[in-house]
Amino acid sequence: MRLLFASLALLGLSSGAMAQDRGSLAFDLMTTAGRHAGFGYYITDGLSIRPSLGVSFSSQFGTELNLGTDLRYEMLPGSRLSPYATAGFSYMRSPYLVQYDSSGSPLPGAGSNVARYGAGAGLRARLKYHLSMVGEGRVMNSELRDVPGTYGQTVRNGAHFEAALGVSYAFN
Repeated sequence: MRLLFASLALLGLSSGAMAQDRGSLAFDLMTTAGRHAGFGYYITDGLSIRPSLGVSFSSQFGTELNLGTDLRYEMLPGSRLSPYATAGFSYMRSPYLVQYDSSGSPLPGAGSNVARYGAGAGLRARLKYHLSMVGEGRVMNSELRDVPGTYGQTVRNGAHFEAALGVSYAFN
């Protein structure tokens, strides 16, 4: 009988340890287009919602704003290396974006706002204590690349691949 109670107690402790990420917070710094900082809230073990905000200022172009949110599902949340799937949406306002039509001509009077959405996969590597390195690739609906020889960026419709690196700190 003692063995049964000891087994049940250990099982209860182990299930609590597996659920350590549920309800916890993380702080992220990412290098995606429109670099940003954000927080992650773990809804369940491995499933998190990650709102983000990026703001930058240039005296030549003005203020850039990047507001978005991601949904991330980690396959092995308790492991040192955890692959994950992610999907996200962001709104970017940048005064130095140039929007082109399908013929390659700049659109006159086009706004400097762009909505972006996409999905991808990544890998989180826990470095030490609560600090992790994050690398991911995504397929996005628009293209944001530096134009050689100018200080602008180009926005074109269509799917393309983007890679990003970042760091994450878990507060649990």
